[in-house]
Amino acid sequence: MKIRLLMVIFLVSLAQTSFAVTISNLYRAEIILPLVDSEKKLINKAFKQAIKEVLIKVSGNLDGVNNILPGAQKNAASWVAQHSITDEDNLMELDGEFFPVKKVVVDFYAQSINDYLFSNQLAVWGSNRPSLLLWIVEQDDFVRQVSGAQSPSDLLNLVAKDAALKGLPIYAPLQDELDKQAVTVADLWGLFEVPVIEASRRYQTDVAGVLKVNKILDEYEANLMVLMPNEEPINLFVQGLDKEDIAEQVNAALAKLFSSRYAVVRGQGSAKITLRIDNVIDFQRLDNIQTYLAKIAVVREVYLNTIKADQVHFSVVLDGDLNKLNNAIALDSLLEPVVLDVLDPEVNRVQAYRYSGVND
Repeated sequence: MKIRLLMVIFLVSLAQTSFAVTISNLYRAEIILPLVDSEKKLINKAFKQAIKEVLIKVSGNLDGVNNILPGAQKNAASWVAQHSITDEDNLMELDGEFFPVKKVVVDFYAQSINDYLFSNQLAVWGSNRPSLLLWIVEQDDFVRQVSGAQSPSDLLNLVAKDAALKGLPIYAPLQDELDKQAVTVADLWGLFEVPVIEASRRYQTDVAGVLKVNKILDEYEANLMVLMPNEEPINLFVQGLDKEDIAEQVNAALAKLFSSRYAVVRGQGSAKITLRIDNVIDFQRLDNIQTYLAKIAVVREVYLNTIKADQVHFSVVLDGDLNKLNNAIALDSLLEPVVLDVLDPEVNRVQAYRYSGVND
């Protein structure tokens, strides 16, 4: 997984145009628990915690998962593909007593998880997810601080740690001199999108965002601005008793936002479209495209229709609408959209793309 407790530093010289991240181990959870009772009880407790973590990570919908969690926890043991238990070196204190600590790694059957989510009208979010560069600015006692790889903060660490649990590829800026010249503390505090967008270009993530956190008496208020390419800013607001609460709520809001754009809900409408893809000059490219389309979560079925010169037509059955397909394709650089001329006979019949192969 590409998330780090602080951040992964992007090289500015990278030439790729998209940094969507493939999240591994979506159906795995690692649970740390004290061995208070028998190992059997520990395993059952671990399964219940693990199923919640996995359902949230796969669906991106914390509220929805909480509504269906009792049924999932009742069936969790039957959905386990494999599990392992290892000893941790440290001890955990509970009520003045110290207990040995165990790590339980649980892998669930993907089909069981997906079927349960679909049966409850919740989405399944695929492993290819948008990367987000998050600028964090905090105010405490009227002093403002910006977090980054060169100036980490407790809040940044909490956001990164919780993002890993939710399958969110969140990165922090370096906060070096170039960043400080490109976007000021006042720009970030004011949620001014233009300087944030310009300062974020060097990192080449799919999405940029600003998290503005203010401590008022004993509570925290957070404004989150999400900047999708070529769209109006999306603004969200959360409150919490501490920074950990803020980090968890912010990540839950981000996961729900991205899930609504990229995840699939079976039985809530479908569409059949024709994709025309140009610049397909050999079988290898054809195979790459068909394999790629089949892996997109919103694509239920894909069929090869016709091949003519370097132009290929596919019939694609979608779970959901065309916007979700376009959103998913935009996360990579394998296919580039093509605007057809009004005189092109297929202008109203196909969705046109061109094979670029940048992410091959």
